[in-house]
Amino acid sequence: MSHSMRSRFRFAFVPSACTVALIVTVLLAVPVADGARADTPEGHFASVEELKRGDRCVGRTVFVGTDIEEFELEILGVVRGAAPGTDLIIARAEGDPLESTGILEGMSGSPVYKDGRLIGAISSTWQFSREPIAGITPIGEMLPALELTDAEGHASGRPGWDGLPGLAMLPERERAASSLARIVEAAGMLDGRSDGHSVSSAVAFGDRRLIPIAAPLVVSGADEDYIHRASRVLGPGVTPMLGSGVASGTAVAGTPVASDGTAPGPAAVPGSSSGVEWEAGELEPGSAVGIQFVRGDANWTAIGTVTHRDGDRLVAFGHPLFNAGAIEMPMVAVYVHAVMSLQSISFKYASGGELLGTMKEDRNRAVAGVVGPGPPMVPLTVSIRTDGGVRRFEFETLSNRPYTALFGGLAFGGAVSSAVKASGPATIDLSVRIDTGEELVEYRDVFHTTEPAMRCSGELSLLLSFLAENAFEERELRGVELDVTVREGDLGTTILRVDADRKVYRPGDDVTIRVFMRPRRGDPFERELSLRIPDAIAPGALTVRVGDAMSFHLWERDRLGLGAAPRSYEQLLNLIRNAKPGNVVVAQLLSDSPGLSLSGDEMRGIPGRAGLAMASSATSGAVDPSMLSVLDEREFAVEGQVVGFYEMTVHVEE
Repeated sequence: MSHSMRSRFRFAFVPSACTVALIVTVLLAVPVADGARADTPEGHFASVEELKRGDRCVGRTVFVGTDIEEFELEILGVVRGAAPGTDLIIARAEGDPLESTGILEGMSGSPVYKDGRLIGAISSTWQFSREPIAGITPIGEMLPALELTDAEGHASGRPGWDGLPGLAMLPERERAASSLARIVEAAGMLDGRSDGHSVSSAVAFGDRRLIPIAAPLVVSGADEDYIHRASRVLGPGVTPMLGSGVASGTAVAGTPVASDGTAPGPAAVPGSSSGVEWEAGELEPGSAVGIQFVRGDANWTAIGTVTHRDGDRLVAFGHPLFNAGAIEMPMVAVYVHAVMSLQSISFKYASGGELLGTMKEDRNRAVAGVVGPGPPMVPLTVSIRTDGGVRRFEFETLSNRPYTALFGGLAFGGAVSSAVKASGPATIDLSVRIDTGEELVEYRDVFHTTEPAMRCSGELSLLLSFLAENAFEERELRGVELDVTVREGDLGTTILRVDADRKVYRPGDDVTIRVFMRPRRGDPFERELSLRIPDAIAPGALTVRVGDAMSFHLWERDRLGLGAAPRSYEQLLNLIRNAKPGNVVVAQLLSDSPGLSLSGDEMRGIPGRAGLAMASSATSGAVDPSMLSVLDEREFAVEGQVVGFYEMTVHVEE
């Protein structure tokens, strides 16, 4: 190995003893004369210093089925320092079908060889290019991801995120109306966080950008309109498209997933008119490979290509998927149905198949995994009730925060979109039960929406993020059960006015109030409830507040001030337990005497003077004053979501 080549690999990553042994072993092996055979060439590397314009190279990828095909490339040049610490090889592909399609989505990771030695992986291209020009990631920049799969105490996927994905899933004009979004805000989880996904890096030349090749994300178990809407949540790393299901060895609709995540035997490829059967072969350089985020009655599989394999370890893609770092995702076989030619960027239309291992690293220059058992997954069961009956779905999603929240929400919304229309006015009654291993967390809400699928996906995603990413205790999400009732149209009810039976009361009296309401469908009606005035209360004015669930959450946050913020995991759960569903009318009787919260727990029933003394003596932040004290609280439920708020004053005399 030349001095320049040794320097190049040192620059790419810090070598461990295992890394040095690997490089020495493969570079001392007998070189392959030409082409790129499946047995040994992946073990031979060529550095960028050895490349020059006009060099002839060979690439490997799958265009149809599972057969690896070779194609030729001509090196156009090497861009040194294309990005900090990285180089970029530029090459022009030749031959069919690439000369008519250009570089394909799904080719990410396709290995390229010079004289039988691996130089890197196809990873980027120019949109609308008239020629099949490819950007190639040097192999030396991909190998560090391979080494990380052997790291001691490998993290089980705790990647960061620059926002809560559920916020982006909620229809923009409905975010302010989401009670769960207000609860998450009250917990302080929105401070400094965005509602979008970070944008993948690209080398920009004005409007002529060299873009990483997006991975085709083949989705089944969802409506096409919903997939289009969901694409804005996922960022540019993947391109969602409606798929025909799954292929050999993977659970399909109505088929349970085995405990080890596998399913035996060959299967007919969905969407294939010929009914061809296939079995997954060995993953080798050039093989199509899938990363599966959701499997079961819904399937979300990103398609790419294997670049290099060393024993049971492999690297692929040549660019990040989400740049998530250490993360565990199912790695599956892929069957390519066809190459779809477009004017922008063409793509491979494919299906994910048999489980083959675990993708463990999602790094800046590659993804890397290990062939063998699959990763742990989180099971979700969904029951959707409509006027036409009940539909049940079962699927699994990644057990890696925040991607459990992301893909759990997306898969749930997809199930809703396949059972009812993805858009149009509807009233949703949503019940969620989440097993954290420590407790069963239950949540219910009723809301009106014009985008049922996206609203449902956002609500679940926010709830899962709320539990998994809390600042107090780490919780494992072991399973999720969802019951949804969808009724078309707006079944909302408006609060028209509130009357009290009189204006003056004595201590110990009941304040009887009547709430006049008008449903969107049907005739106006009224409900009656009573609020008890305490026996020991000073004369003066009291406030009666009557309103919908959203108004309740907002006025409670304003009333409690800093006391509304949770200071423990148990208090965090209380925000969920005390949440009011959207079909509930809440009434409170309040005194203007100051209240207080001790370490986040409101202390109700303390006399006003005592509360004032405790609040004024707060020095450590454990005691938080509130503006008003709650004397009594009642509620009742109606059909559909309630909208409205009313406040009135009554008086207490001796």
